[in-house]
Amino acid sequence: MSQRLTQIETQKTEQQLRLSQQQLQLVRLLEMPIAEFEQQVKKELMDNPALEEGAPEERDRGGDSADEMENNDTGIDPYSDMDNERISALSAYSEDDLPVYAPSNGTSERNELPLGDSGSFIEYLESQMMNYDLSEEEEKILKYLIGSLDNRGFIDRPIATLTDELAFQEYLYVSEEEVEKVLHILQSFDPAGIGARSTQECLLLQIDRQLRNEEEMLSPLKEKILQLEREIIAHHYDLFINKNKERLKNKLGISAAQVDALFDDIKKLNVNPGFALSESTADRVQTQIPDFIVETDPEGNIEIRLNSGEVPRLHVSGDYINQLKTFQAHPSKLTRSEKEGLVYTRQKIEAAQMFIESVKQRRRTLYETMKAIVELQRTFFLTKDEDDKVRLVLEDVAKKSGYDVSTISRVCSSKCALLDGRIYPLSDFFKLTRKNAVGEEIDGRRVREMLQEFVDKEDKMNPYSDDKLVELMKQKGVTLARRTVAKYRTEMGIPSVNSRRG
Repeated sequence: MSQRLTQIETQKTEQQLRLSQQQLQLVRLLEMPIAEFEQQVKKELMDNPALEEGAPEERDRGGDSADEMENNDTGIDPYSDMDNERISALSAYSEDDLPVYAPSNGTSERNELPLGDSGSFIEYLESQMMNYDLSEEEEKILKYLIGSLDNRGFIDRPIATLTDELAFQEYLYVSEEEVEKVLHILQSFDPAGIGARSTQECLLLQIDRQLRNEEEMLSPLKEKILQLEREIIAHHYDLFINKNKERLKNKLGISAAQVDALFDDIKKLNVNPGFALSESTADRVQTQIPDFIVETDPEGNIEIRLNSGEVPRLHVSGDYINQLKTFQAHPSKLTRSEKEGLVYTRQKIEAAQMFIESVKQRRRTLYETMKAIVELQRTFFLTKDEDDKVRLVLEDVAKKSGYDVSTISRVCSSKCALLDGRIYPLSDFFKLTRKNAVGEEIDGRRVREMLQEFVDKEDKMNPYSDDKLVELMKQKGVTLARRTVAKYRTEMGIPSVNSRRG
């Protein structure tokens, strides 16, 4: 019986949530504690000349009004075929509502509490192992590789040599392919570029990390730029090292200005991802900086302040605004280089605007979230009595503040508050729950108490392994995966079984 092939056209309605570039930027800023946020602001000030600190100068605001600029994400050369009409539409710009960020009065204090030795960089790398489902053999290989890193964070010996060392020193008889596989796992750790075998590979690892970043939706323009950077490092590394920009321009088919921009971008990558390995133990002191300052008085009043740290006032550069006005004067007579300058200037101004708006929104969101927590935990904030603490869930604070649950989660995940001289992680104000191995919700605090109890009572000459802890927990009616137990143990600061043996 013959079969007929037919084409049928169907329509399907599909709803997808895509975050804008500004929303993605805000998400990242919300997750940052104050110390990391300060560094991000400094980085933006260095990367974007249209973003300046301090009070903005008074400028002539007469005469210019227009529509918003269209974002150009269509390729590496956005001005190659730009006609006069396009230039005219692009040039129109209003500075009437340029955003300015000014830290609130009284919030620029920086309260710091030293917490002592924060552990070595090696321990930081080993703590990331729990995010991978590794066999016992793979864990040993990975620990050996971490211990083999040089001061730059590189593996400076061939895989064959490492394989021999594992056999002679660790009695691990594995193939080069197995070591290579585990090395790729190490290269996926933070910071990006760790475990590279050369500067070239270090740069490629960082570029590939940006290309594969699932949390940030790359624009076509940014993806094209990263692909060009990858091609330069992967296939024209000698030309890059020797700064032979003319040959690179011809090979890639782009302009000299674009080659310069690619070089500048690549130079921002970190060629020493293991720099912390060379720091002395005496220098490794962790300072905990509260994001919120909460003070109470005997009359029952509660004052909330944000710690703005060392973040300065931010504004859009007046020089860049004036430069844009110059381009606007005669849009139909712009030369090619002037068109390039117009696009560059406009993009930098809009990036500065977007960052300032995100910083302002971050401040509003953090304050409203903390305000909601204080209102829900008012009795505890006044008494400091653990019995008065309400075990909140994220939905409680989301409902009170008006923000989404995911937003509250990002605000509270890594921040802390200074309450009348004592530091409290925001997570302390919530009911800590997780899913167990069979999908049931469990109280994290109860799990922590049980783990601590088992470890306190164990035979120090023969301490419990994570597998044994899993078994003991199960006997108490709590079913957890070994990986989950290891995660709890690490969060609690309980060393591994070998470190506890004693």
